[in-house]
Amino acid sequence: MKKLLFISIVLVTFLDAEVDLGDDLASGDLISAEVLNSKFNALNSVVGEIVDADLLGNWECTSYKDSIDSYSKADGGNGQVGDGYFYSKTANLSFTETDTESSLNSPKNWSIDQDNVLLNHEEMESGIVQNQGTYSLLGNVLYLFNDQGSLMGFNIKPLSGAKIYLSPTSETSVYESFGNDDRPFSNPNVICELIASE
Repeated sequence: MKKLLFISIVLVTFLDAEVDLGDDLASGDLISAEVLNSKFNALNSVVGEIVDADLLGNWECTSYKDSIDSYSKADGGNGQVGDGYFYSKTANLSFTETDTESSLNSPKNWSIDQDNVLLNHEEMESGIVQNQGTYSLLGNVLYLFNDQGSLMGFNIKPLSGAKIYLSPTSETSVYESFGNDDRPFSNPNVICELIASE
């Protein structure tokens, strides 16, 4: 049992995740099944498969862009992040359900309260509102569908029990031409933190 716990801790270290396993154990300590289960659940939340219950609720998502294609405060962004090279924009992303089926069998609902956080300039260029729709979760990939049926996929990397990193799948990260400028279809650096679970 000790070897399994040690291997799990080493794996988490390699994944560079922030996991709170609670108090350290000393040699000879007696621990309850409840304490051991909570430690395994904490590890599983970082290295395990994402399920619908992990996503349901309200998330504060911040998208980061470099200075070439940046967010300005005039455009509703947060502006430059400190003195660094990135600019950010924050929005609230909501995942809700109307039944207890898996989202693969019965797609769940998603909505976001700001444009240009998940997708790159979605309303400005297309004239189509793409800030709500349904989603399906397949493995650790989140597939968002808008009201027009368009699909965008995001890989989900857990950073902690309440924080995830969304990066576009290879199909979603294609570049599109916007005037004289080529930009990715979706924003590549989105970090979301759970603010209220459903």
